[in-house]
Amino acid sequence: MRTKRNSLIGERYCGTEKRQMSLIKTVQERAAKLQTCLAPSLPNDLIFQIFLKLPVKSVLRFTCVCKAWYKLIHCAEFVSAYNSLAQNTPVILRKIYGERSNTFHAEAQLNLSKNFSLFPCSLGCRRQSKFIYFLEIKNEKGELLDLNMSCYGSVVSSCNGLVLIISKHEALGRYRNSSLDQPLVDSKENPGQLIVMNPMTRKLIGFPLGTLPFKLHDESYGLVFSHSKRVYKVVHLFKDKSGCISCEILSLQTRSWKAVDGPVGVIFRNFGQAPIPTVGALHWLLGPFGYDYIISMKADDENFFITDLPKTMDKYDRLVAMDGSLSFVNGLDKDHIELWILKGLEGTKWVKQHTILIDASLGLDYVVYGNLDYEEHVNVGDEGHGNEEIEGNEEHGNEDNEEHDNVDDEDDGEILNLDNEQHVNVGDENNEGFGFVDNEYYSLSCFALNTKEMVFKRRDKLFAYDFELEEFREIRMDHGKVLVHDTIIPHANNLATWEPLESMWIPSSCDSDEELGFPPVVVDLKMECFLGLGFEKL
Repeated sequence: MRTKRNSLIGERYCGTEKRQMSLIKTVQERAAKLQTCLAPSLPNDLIFQIFLKLPVKSVLRFTCVCKAWYKLIHCAEFVSAYNSLAQNTPVILRKIYGERSNTFHAEAQLNLSKNFSLFPCSLGCRRQSKFIYFLEIKNEKGELLDLNMSCYGSVVSSCNGLVLIISKHEALGRYRNSSLDQPLVDSKENPGQLIVMNPMTRKLIGFPLGTLPFKLHDESYGLVFSHSKRVYKVVHLFKDKSGCISCEILSLQTRSWKAVDGPVGVIFRNFGQAPIPTVGALHWLLGPFGYDYIISMKADDENFFITDLPKTMDKYDRLVAMDGSLSFVNGLDKDHIELWILKGLEGTKWVKQHTILIDASLGLDYVVYGNLDYEEHVNVGDEGHGNEEIEGNEEHGNEDNEEHDNVDDEDDGEILNLDNEQHVNVGDENNEGFGFVDNEYYSLSCFALNTKEMVFKRRDKLFAYDFELEEFREIRMDHGKVLVHDTIIPHANNLATWEPLESMWIPSSCDSDEELGFPPVVVDLKMECFLGLGFEKL
């Protein structure tokens, strides 16, 4: 009996030992399998550098991997470093009647759907939406990226990755030269709203419109970033009933308007062109022609100042942001283009960086601005360079302003409006010529793609000028097509936000995730391409 009992105990012990060994083996196999799925022990500063080289879409996707990566991507140091490396990716606005399914609509996202009665469609017509696309240009090839995003308002400015949208009551948009003696909008209704949005992250915020001007289109909105205070500001210039230029500023941090001193002793005749944000300031052209200076407002101290232009402005000249500097593009209606660069702000000099002779064989016999064709023919030529310098001057008297204001408008020629195919005189205030056209119609006909190239638009074609090779090349569109009436706004895709970001210490390569309290990252096959098999394809 005892022998049988000992035998049963021995069998049970052996069975238990076998099961334990089997369990240990199973655990070891699972641990080995799990180990193959763990991310390699990459130094944290190396991960930081890898993230800087990824496109925005991939970076945003990796915020969902773990808390460590989320905190890293949303820290102030990474956002600042990433934004400084962002490439120019212009925004294209295209007017389309009606809506598409699953569209990210800016006004709807701000819960304005209940207020869409504020934007009634007159005569039973459908309201026109503006769909937002990105234009990617690499190696002389262009691609139109559909964001499936739209808005009713006009994108009037872009600054450091954020865009400013003005969405007004339709009644305010129909009457270009109407005054506010008789309000066009009922006092109980909202005349509209400002929207600041990052198209890539799809974060947006709404604000009330600024003071309505006496004439509804005698106003200009701009978006600028204050580097010292680390805050974005919306600047609103408008002409009151007395004809004076007033200014008010909205800080995205305080979310309220405040009145500031506007520019003194200047005659503003061109509210159609949106200001250019660069070098920590906003810069305005005062008129379509005849002026020999511009006005600027510093984002930090909110003071206005005047800078002389290197040449008296023609009706086709433009201001362009280029490599962190302000550029003046002169002579777009002639056989050559002069590109002047302003190094710094007050008291600095304009330097003629390039002289570009138009090559008519490329079809650049006249230039397109927004949806306006200017019938100015130029000759074939070659390129050259200059190094002329002209010193800026801020002193202007009232007599200069009066002289600029009395420029004869009758010799300005005519332009062809592609919308109605009728010729209108530029100087006539009763038509939709200069000074009374929506900001979007004055989108830049040229923009700096990078430090080496500038892109020009002619009808539905794009041409890149290489400053080093001194030659034009047509940009071939692989996906999508740029249309004649498309509005192009210089823009850079990045992680810009108006929200305050926390500063984060970037750990050294000797610190592991376990030491920092971060769990090991488990990845799948899709992540392996990021960790060593070609993350540039993401």
